Amino acid sequence: EGVCEDDGAGAARRSLQILPWMCAVIVRANPESVAFCEVEESCFQRMFVAYGANINGFKLGCRMMLFVDGCHLSGPYKGTLLAACALDADNHLFNFAYGIVSCESVEDWVWFLQCVAQCRGGLKPVIMSD
Repeated sequence: EGVCEDDGAGAARRSLQILPWMCAVIVRANPESVAFCEVEESCFQRMFVAYGANINGFKLGCRMMLFVDGCHLSGPYKGTLLAACALDADNHLFNFAYGIVSCESVEDWVWFLQCVAQCRGGLKPVIMSD
C-alpha cells in the first residue's frame, strides 16, 4: 500500500504531484541519469534514481560487485528504501542507485534489480544481498 492522495494529508498530495517533475529535472540536469516514478490511481507505487555520474563512476572505477539492501522508512511517508552500492578502488562505498517502493516484496526487488540491470550497460557484476 503506497502513499495515496486521499490519505487526508495535504503535504502528501503536494509531494506526490511534484515527484514526476522532480524525476524529469534530474534527467534533464544530469546527462545519462535515470529517474522515474510510478503513480497508479493517485497512489505512489515506486521510484528509481541513478545519477549519470554514479553510473559512469561504477563502470570506470569500481569493483564489479554491487551490494543491495533495503531499509524501512518511518515518519509520515511509509515504504522501503532500496539501495545498490559498490566499492571503489580505495574500498569506500560508492552509491550506484536507489529506489523507493511501497513495501519490500519480491515483486519490488525484481523491479529494482531490473532497473539496476538497465543502468549497468552490459556489465555483469556480482550482486550481494543479506
